[in-house]
Amino acid sequence: MNSDRKKKLLYIVGGSIAAIMVVTGFMAMVSASVKDQRPDYQGYNLDRPWFDGKQWDWFLDMFNQQSIKPQEEGTVQNFPVDSVPRNGVEVFIPPMAMSGGKLVRDQLPENPTQRSPESMARGKVLYDTFCAVCHGLTGQAGTPVAQKGMPAPPIAAMFGFLTDAHLYNKIRYGGPIMPAYGFQTSQADRWDMVNYMKGPQFGKAGGAQ
Repeated sequence: MNSDRKKKLLYIVGGSIAAIMVVTGFMAMVSASVKDQRPDYQGYNLDRPWFDGKQWDWFLDMFNQQSIKPQEEGTVQNFPVDSVPRNGVEVFIPPMAMSGGKLVRDQLPENPTQRSPESMARGKVLYDTFCAVCHGLTGQAGTPVAQKGMPAPPIAAMFGFLTDAHLYNKIRYGGPIMPAYGFQTSQADRWDMVNYMKGPQFGKAGGAQ
């Protein structure tokens, strides 16, 4: 082997070793920087990591980044530290707030949309996704969830006297048993569901036409 080839081989080997040392040092630095910052991995099984069998701290930190977790209590009002809502923050309406002898949640917010076929069609998809599992596709309950003991009253007959605001806030805040869906749905989503529930095609096989 001539000297030029030996030099090239030494450069390759030396460069590879240097690269490995740099990557290893960087990984150790990241591990040290995130260690113990977020010990609450919210149900993640640390004994059986899903990625490569190793508990890399930076993978766990990425897994448990600042975000609203599904069914996380109180997140309609209390966003994670350092997070920024993309569409602004709605004003929180206390459940027992009154105005003019009526619950504010029955009056505000006002429905800014129209019960258009497009809105109701989208609302049907959303209702079938979030609501039908308990209240049924036709709003008559009787679902397997209700039959297992979860109180899910028939709601179709109530739509005639419940206000748009009441239904919107019920979706957003939930109730004593019903979970809040304010963190899973946007404002537009909730109004589309309201428009569908209050529209003439609610519960019909063809949906909004």
